[in-house]
This record gives sequence, C-alpha cells and structure tokens, in this order.
Amino acid sequence: MGVAGNMSHGTRKALVLIGLAYGLSGCGAGSASSRSPSALAPSAPSAVITPQSDAGSLVVFKEPATGFSTTDLRDAHDRIIQMTNGGDLIWTPDGTHIPSYEISPGTSAPTYFIGPKTRVCVDFCVFSVRFGASNGERRAYLTIDYGHSNPGTLVDVEVREGTLIVNQTARFPPGTPTLSGRVTEMTAAGQVPVAGAEVYRSVPAGWQFGVSDKDGIYKIFGLIDGTTTVATRKEGYENQDTKDVAIQGDTRFDIQLVRK
Repeated sequence: MGVAGNMSHGTRKALVLIGLAYGLSGCGAGSASSRSPSALAPSAPSAVITPQSDAGSLVVFKEPATGFSTTDLRDAHDRIIQMTNGGDLIWTPDGTHIPSYEISPGTSAPTYFIGPKTRVCVDFCVFSVRFGASNGERRAYLTIDYGHSNPGTLVDVEVREGTLIVNQTARFPPGTPTLSGRVTEMTAAGQVPVAGAEVYRSVPAGWQFGVSDKDGIYKIFGLIDGTTTVATRKEGYENQDTKDVAIQGDTRFDIQLVRK
C-alpha cells in the first residue's frame, strides 16, 4: 500500500517493492490468475458508505445484508485500522495518521476498496474490505486486491516510523463463505472424477480459483455472498461457464465436464 504524496524517496521505494513482490508472484505469465477466462466480465463490489460532513470523523463501514456497521477494520492479527472522511488512514495501536487515501464502493457486492490517491504500488494495490465473523461477532477485515488478482486473503499491517508496511498472508477472513464441489465426467462406466480442473469464481475486479484434486474435489475460500459466474477449464474438455450461481454461506456446486 502507499502513503501520502510527500513521502520520501526511500519510503516510496520500500512500499513499491512490497507491491512488486506480490505482483510478481500473483500476476506472472504462468500464474492461474493470468489464465482467467477473459470473455467473462467479473462483478464489481458494492456497499454504502455512511455520509458524514466532518472530514476528521471516522468512516462507518456497513454490511448491507446484515445491517452490521463498524469503524474498525482488522488485519490478520486483529490489529485495527480506521479511516477518516478526509482520507486519513489511522493506525490505532499508536494513533499514527497516514494521509492521502480514498474509499471506493462498488456496485453489486458488500465490500469497499481503500487505496492511495498517489499510485505507489503495482497493479491497483489497494485494500479490499470483507465482512466475516469471529466467535459469533460480525467484523470487517482488510484483504488485498491487485485488480485481476484478488485472492481474498488477510493482510498483515504495521506502521514503522510513520511508514505503512503491508504483507500478504495465506489466511482468509473467518466466517467468509467457501464454494466447493466435485468435478466429474460421464463415461461408459458412469461418473468419474476429473483431477486438475481449474474452477474460477468471479469476484470484485478479478477471479478466485481452485483446482480439483484426484477425487475431483475443489474448494474456493474467502468469498462474498451474492450471485456469481463459475467457469471451469481443463485441457481436452469443453469450457463450461455457469452464470448466476448463488453464494449464500458455504455453498456446494458440482460440475460435470464433457470431453472435446
């Protein structure tokens, strides 16, 4: 992530390297993200930001489906970040304010994007807010979003000497839905599992995916409730694209492929 436009050259370089390190691992020519179905338009996120006139007041993040609202955004270690309506990111452990951020709601799913006004990261390096639950308590979590690569995993955030440092983790926000199922094909002997099939689910500004195992089972974690397109790709088989698959909590969606 980035900080204000008046950052020192060294600070800019440090943050760019953070974004670049993830960008190279998540957006390389051989990555599954780069092989996502280009013909399908991914859905964009949406939510309503509670309007407030005071630039120094805190932004309230609201989950439309449940009515839950909060000013607290949590990272992978439950450390809290807040945002002001004036564009300051507040690191609550010590009260540090980092200016020049902006919040963008989308149009069809309950989430928000938070990004620097000055581009100092690679590939639309922004936070994506997702809602989940821990011990029965609704919470808002910070995940990372690089545009076409949107894994939905939590970020590890800290501030050192006024500089925001962001690292990707492999953890998903607790309580977020999982899409899973079995990929099969029909043969003379009946249905048999298909291993190595790539199953993509459209998410805000990109795709998430899972790969079927030897039993044909795939899983896609860290999702958002709503309607989505599911696309399946496997060499030697017809492409299968299914629109309007409803995700409501943990959802099972089985897929049957046909050989070319």
